[in-house]
Amino acid sequence: MQFLPKSDDQTEHEFINELVADCLQLHIFAKAETIQALDEKNQTGVMGFYLEYGDEPQYELLRLLGFYSEINPQAQKDMLPKIHQLADEAKSYISKLNTQKPEIRRIRGSAEYLYLEGSSPEEIVNEMIDTGVLEEFDGNKKSLFKDHLKQISSYIKKFPTHVEIEKMKQEDDWDTLDLGAIEELEKKDNELRSILVKRENLH
Repeated sequence: MQFLPKSDDQTEHEFINELVADCLQLHIFAKAETIQALDEKNQTGVMGFYLEYGDEPQYELLRLLGFYSEINPQAQKDMLPKIHQLADEAKSYISKLNTQKPEIRRIRGSAEYLYLEGSSPEEIVNEMIDTGVLEEFDGNKKSLFKDHLKQISSYIKKFPTHVEIEKMKQEDDWDTLDLGAIEELEKKDNELRSILVKRENLH
C-alpha cells in the first residue's frame, strides 16, 4: 500500500496492477471495521458501490485504472499525470488514516453502510450518539449534533438516494454492479476483487 511510482524494471502492466492492488488494500484498511461485519455478498456489493460512487482517492484511481488498458497509447500517456496525482492523494490519505485511532477510522465506513441500509444522516448521527460512537456535547456542554451531521453528510454527498439504492438491490445488482473495465483488470490479475474476501488480516 505504498503507491510507488513506476520503476525502471517494471512493465506498464505490472505498474498498473500494483496500483490496483494498493487501492484494494487501502479500501480494506479504510473500511476494515465495516468489512468485518459483512458477509461475502455484501462485501462485494459494497465494494462495487464504492467503485461506482466513492470519492476517496482509492476509488477515483481504480475507476481511472479500469480504463487504462482500453485506450490507445497516446491517451494512456495523457492519463498518467492524473494517475500520479491520485496516487499522491492516496498516500496523503493513508498518512491521515494512520494518525486516527481505529474507533475514529471506523466512523466513516459505518456511517456509509448505515446510509446504504436506509438510515438518513440525522438518524445516523442519533444512532452513533446513542451508542457512544460520537460525543453528544463538547467540553462546554454545547451540542455537537450539527457538527456531526455536517461531517456525516459530507461522506455520503455523492451517494444516490435511498430509492435508487433499493432499486439496485431489488434488481439483484447489489453484487453485480457494473464495474466497467475494472472487471477486465480483475480477470487479468487473478480476480483482484477476491482480495477483499480472502485477506485474513484486515488491519
